[in-house]
Amino acid sequence: MGNEVTVRTRFAPSPTGHLHVGGARTALFSWLFARSMGGAFILRIEDTDTARSTEAAVEQIISSMAWLGLDWDEGPGKGGACGPYRQMERAGLYESAAQRLFEEGRAYRCYCSPKALEDARRAAREEGRQFLYPGTCREGAGKQASGDYVVRLRTPDSGSTVVRDLVRGDVEFDDALSDDFIIVRSNGVPTYNFAAAVDDDAMAVSHVIRGDDHLPNTPKQIHVIQALGGTVPAYAHLPLILGPDQSPLSKRHGSVSVEEFRSKGYIREAMINYLALLGWSLDGETTLFTLEELVSSFTLERVGKNAAVFDNDKLLWMNGSHIRSLPGNELAQRVEEYLAGGPLEGLPGSDGLPGVADLVPLVHEKMKTLEDFITLTGFFFLPFAYEEKALSKLLDDENAPGVLAAAREVIAAIEPYDAGGLESSLRERADKMDIKLGRFLQPVRIAVSGRTVTPGMFETLMALGREKSLERIDAAAGMLSSKG
Repeated sequence: MGNEVTVRTRFAPSPTGHLHVGGARTALFSWLFARSMGGAFILRIEDTDTARSTEAAVEQIISSMAWLGLDWDEGPGKGGACGPYRQMERAGLYESAAQRLFEEGRAYRCYCSPKALEDARRAAREEGRQFLYPGTCREGAGKQASGDYVVRLRTPDSGSTVVRDLVRGDVEFDDALSDDFIIVRSNGVPTYNFAAAVDDDAMAVSHVIRGDDHLPNTPKQIHVIQALGGTVPAYAHLPLILGPDQSPLSKRHGSVSVEEFRSKGYIREAMINYLALLGWSLDGETTLFTLEELVSSFTLERVGKNAAVFDNDKLLWMNGSHIRSLPGNELAQRVEEYLAGGPLEGLPGSDGLPGVADLVPLVHEKMKTLEDFITLTGFFFLPFAYEEKALSKLLDDENAPGVLAAAREVIAAIEPYDAGGLESSLRERADKMDIKLGRFLQPVRIAVSGRTVTPGMFETLMALGREKSLERIDAAAGMLSSKG
């Protein structure tokens, strides 16, 4: 029991753009592992790429993480004993670590000029061999008193470094094929592999869970942690996420950021559920999970080695399923939040029109995204307009004038005005006119909505109200009359 490890995972994005679904999947797996093990989850911003990192990207990453429900125990806005949690605020720590390695002879200053190194690279290319830094400054490091320099870590000339990977198994790297890599640039900024390793050590990270594109970086980070005398964490490299064409998922495949999916009306439950299945499976059959079920079920042993393919159709299906599982009042709240800040905010429910809570029950079962609410119910609150296909059908329907007149008579006279009474009376009129109900209702549907597809016709007439329904039927009848 005394050898048990306190689980501490981290998600360490670079703020150079929106949170990619690949990054979100990494964050989710790290979060799930920490939560399932009763450990801590750390959010660390790796912003040493000062030319590309932006504050807007930092805010967007934090916003997307919060929207997904992936809360962090330590990190921006939370603090913690190992802070600060932005690398550019940890410069003193990297400087101190580099100086210590230099003084202990584990690192050295390299004064080789960029031109000399480029000449060496060119020669290696011409000879068809891998370029490795030749160790020009390795002996006698620090003896030169002036000039620009970088700091390099001394690495083994022979042997191998084994990455004990919890997903891939042991992965061995030949140390003879690596060189003394740079840990501090000439401008004093630490390199990625140095800063990440120093931070993982300083923050006592027990498990580094990340995409397998980082696997080649791992031996370097292990060398840094070992040189510092730290404890090497366990590693788990997740399979790549591919597009349908089997190439790495990118913008050419469509939406790739969490924010894009959020703006299209996807809900967090579906995003979390789908991302979890990109590389992990409980039993190969179960598809739908709540976040709580994922926490109780997740293990790294169930993460596969093969690349996962991002399937937009499956995500859309899953989103619809999770929307249907939401209580009606919860879905209405999600729709209100989705509309907030946009041009449609406040339109439903204004000027006596039905509100979101009135309309959600009509379309709940048909919605696949929150955006579908607008598509399915917009005719209730947006300026009225006919869809081209609907208008053509109405104009070509020889029964339309008579049907609209009959429907108007029913709607104007019926008491009480409710869906059941409307259905009964309109069915009766359709029978009297010897027209099948579906065909009878089509001109009415187009007249009141401008569309060929709406929620249930009788519920639509109820929600729209007697006055507005009659107004639109009269307008349609007038248009048909003028046409004739």
